[in-house]
Amino acid sequence: MAKKQADPLPQHTVEEIRAACEAPLPAGVTMVLMNKTVTGLHVHEGGVSVLERPDRPWRQLPAVTRVSRGVFIRSRIRLRFADGSKATVRPYKPKSRCLLETGKRDSLNFSSPSSGDARSNDSALDSLAAIFVILVAIVMFPISLLLLAREMFGISARAKQAALLLPQLQAVAQAK
Repeated sequence: MAKKQADPLPQHTVEEIRAACEAPLPAGVTMVLMNKTVTGLHVHEGGVSVLERPDRPWRQLPAVTRVSRGVFIRSRIRLRFADGSKATVRPYKPKSRCLLETGKRDSLNFSSPSSGDARSNDSALDSLAAIFVILVAIVMFPISLLLLAREMFGISARAKQAALLLPQLQAVAQAK
């Protein structure tokens, strides 16, 4: 049985994407990470709509019944819908993503497949690579703790963007 091919995303040049990201988004639209993909979220009087691909129309979501922020990761916004489904969104900083990029997987959440069995790939550089990885980990650990603290205290750029998006979503949830 043949595997169904996914519909490929439209291809855009770097210049097109850069120009689209510099242009302001339509009113009420925020770029978010939803289901590990870049998604446009439109909050309006009628509810919430999402743009999952740039070549498709906006899709109306069920009525939002509950909105809350993440406990530790303050940039996460959890939505509960009238049909019982849930979604978690993380807004992007303004002008870092644009509507042309909807449908793409976020590079931070994309995992590449393993390249095989590591035990069979002995190399003279393995010990040198291990030392390098340990040194990088020593340097990166305090930096990652700082970034985690900024998320937990709600002072990161994404957490501030989530704080701006939260009242809009709560207003839509209370209107229903």
